[in-house]
Amino acid sequence: MNCNSKMTLLYLQLKDLMLFTSLTLFIFLLLVFFSYWFVFNRKVKSQNLFLLASSYIFYGYWDWRFLALLVVISLSNYIIGINIDKNCHRPSRKSYLILGLAINTGTLVLFKYFNFFIEGFVTLFSLFGVTLNQLTLHIILPIGISFYIFLSISYIIEIYQGRFKAVKNLVDVLLSISFFPIILAGPIQRPISLIPQLQNKRTFSYAQATDGLKQILWGIFMKIVIADKCAITVNSIFADFSMYSGSTLIMGLFLFSIQIYADFAGYSNIAIGVGKLLGFEIMRNFGYPYFARDIREFWQRWNISLTTWFRDYVFLPIAFSISGSVKSGHFSLIKTELFIYIVGVGITWLLTGLWHGANYTFIIWGLYHGVFLIINHIAAKPRKRFFKRLGIHRNNIFLTIIDSLITFSIIMVSWIFFRVNNIADALNYISEIFSVSSFTIPEIRPKSTIILIILFLFTEWFGRTREYPIAYFAAKGSRILRWGLYYCIIFTILYFGGEKQEFIYFQF
Repeated sequence: MNCNSKMTLLYLQLKDLMLFTSLTLFIFLLLVFFSYWFVFNRKVKSQNLFLLASSYIFYGYWDWRFLALLVVISLSNYIIGINIDKNCHRPSRKSYLILGLAINTGTLVLFKYFNFFIEGFVTLFSLFGVTLNQLTLHIILPIGISFYIFLSISYIIEIYQGRFKAVKNLVDVLLSISFFPIILAGPIQRPISLIPQLQNKRTFSYAQATDGLKQILWGIFMKIVIADKCAITVNSIFADFSMYSGSTLIMGLFLFSIQIYADFAGYSNIAIGVGKLLGFEIMRNFGYPYFARDIREFWQRWNISLTTWFRDYVFLPIAFSISGSVKSGHFSLIKTELFIYIVGVGITWLLTGLWHGANYTFIIWGLYHGVFLIINHIAAKPRKRFFKRLGIHRNNIFLTIIDSLITFSIIMVSWIFFRVNNIADALNYISEIFSVSSFTIPEIRPKSTIILIILFLFTEWFGRTREYPIAYFAAKGSRILRWGLYYCIIFTILYFGGEKQEFIYFQF
């Protein structure tokens, strides 16, 4: 097959896929794809400038009012990065880092947490009998702000730590913070790994592009067929959960667990696939997390870019700081190593919960995971010794199934705090699912949603050795079977695709 034939085939595949999300997005991607490879393909600088303009148009399409904020934040970090690099051996170097962190975190706090903190401050004083006038700001949360702020923080920290030289090319820095496939909901592709790709010449790869299309297809399937179908029932149940039996609430919680996974992982697959169409390798963000055997493994598989960000920039600095201060082997009857882990995990997961939203439910959600991570850490060695004495190997199939079911149950309960509006609702929901009514037959309609979920999970299980499951099946079958699979997925998207739901992580 010659190059022109391959490009024509790729165009037809791209057209088929993107029509299932929105016509506007399809036209945008089509224009970007062909302009990028046929008009601006001679020079890397031209490609990057075009991608930057496209990214700003993409972001501005969602809300032009906050495009200026994105540009100002990006420019600030560009200038601060250069000054950190320039003052390599001077005390002012740390001052520039602090300034950069203040600008980034201050912007995030202002837009996302100002009213939340003011409300908490007023409530705290009221406990001591002091009444304060509550000042609130009517602020609209800029879409994707949590993601591009984290990219910006990563950029200046990596320069400060000497892992990365400040980039003099303004376009490269601005693009690394605003790259359109990832700006709205990640993955959080750090500039240290994205900028080298921006600086190197990119040539069109048919294999990479078709791989990207397959991943986009699977992402669209996850979003439209699985997540959006689940959302219909989930929204109905959580809107007035007091009207339903405990068994129906359990089923609603299960459906939300599948919905949030298919929604977020679906978006990540689409973003990664679009990156491949443009010649970029974007980091994997999900690794079949519901097959994890413990909560630690779950977080090694779920939202990997966010988990590793908090690990590198929050948990590890805290751990190193405490280890440098505590000299003895024990701290308050606790081994120093365990004490460091508890403090590090506690702070990290408090901030992880808060990152997801200005609500006490998110804080509880984060601390909930922190507690189970600590329990898992403490129990890991005794558990290993226990099963070794019994002669049970870790890979025992029954043990694997039990571990996975227990882990999934723990995760599923945590999603209650993620989904409801307040702590009281969360506690009421939990109390109801542990009531006698949980032993009744759940009320779930339509039944086709459950069948689709079962097929979806089976597909993920068999394809779990690949980045996305249909890559496994595509590699195994003949050409006829491969295309049969693709058109079967397309037909399923067309047939079952109903009312579109907004991506859940757009709110963060």
